[in-house]
Amino acid sequence: MTRILLWIALIGLSTTGVAQSKLDQARAMAEAGNFKEAIVLIDEVIVSNPPRSSYYQQKAGFQLAQQDYEGVMQTLTKAITLMPDSADLYDSRGTLLEAFRLYKEAIEDFTKAYNLTRTDDKEMRAHLLMNRGGTKARIRDFEGAYADLMLASELDPKNIDVLNNLAMVCSHVGKQADSFKYLEKVISVNPNYAIGYVNLGFSYQGLDQHKKAIEYFDKAISLDPTEPLAFSNRSFSKLKTGDLEGAMNDINQSLKMMPSNSYAYKIRALILFEKKMNSDACKDLNEAVELGYEQQYGSEVNELLAKKCKN
Repeated sequence: MTRILLWIALIGLSTTGVAQSKLDQARAMAEAGNFKEAIVLIDEVIVSNPPRSSYYQQKAGFQLAQQDYEGVMQTLTKAITLMPDSADLYDSRGTLLEAFRLYKEAIEDFTKAYNLTRTDDKEMRAHLLMNRGGTKARIRDFEGAYADLMLASELDPKNIDVLNNLAMVCSHVGKQADSFKYLEKVISVNPNYAIGYVNLGFSYQGLDQHKKAIEYFDKAISLDPTEPLAFSNRSFSKLKTGDLEGAMNDINQSLKMMPSNSYAYKIRALILFEKKMNSDACKDLNEAVELGYEQQYGSEVNELLAKKCKN
């Protein structure tokens, strides 16, 4: 399983005079956790100056830190209305739409951003293709994702996020050998990239080599003990090797760190079935459905519900 990393950053700005002073104050407020006050200051900058995408992205970043997702969407949409030629704004809004599981709309925004980006800006175009390809993978359009990610890798050959996502898509388009090739390249570029080891482990899971997979998940956790996918995937391999207690400990740790992961709920359900705790297992399967498992991973959870949770 791959995780596509998409986020709206609190970006640095360059301007002068009163606006710069207020921006500095806003950032200081945000660093202290006073996001409401920071937003008031950034709004003063927005009202008093010509439209600038970075101002709106800064405000969106503050709203995002407050988990005001509706406010983020309103801010970015207003900015796009004022500056319809800003690729950065479409990219930021696409990121948010993807997080909301509005995948079609996210793909449209990433496409608009790509079309607005200069052809000589290879790094940005690769980034946008990676985002669009990752979103296509989430709706199981693996052929479309593969095409986007292959082009992204040609534009930015050492981008480890592109290579990582390309490797995971390869396993869905009949190119398993290429999956290992790209993941080994990821590790060669950055030996400390935890997600690369997670996905190498996941690839070995696909070959039913669970002891080998656990070695890679162990490596990922040693590099980043806060990575939830390392724990959820290691949990599945421990389940397959008969270590039910180890599997349960790992999956609970993963869900504690990432409670929105539908895949992890499926894994915990499988563990609970092995423990003969069918009622709790069925609750987890229903939670996986609520979190969009089928849209992202296929019909397995619904099939398990029909087979094991009839009452």
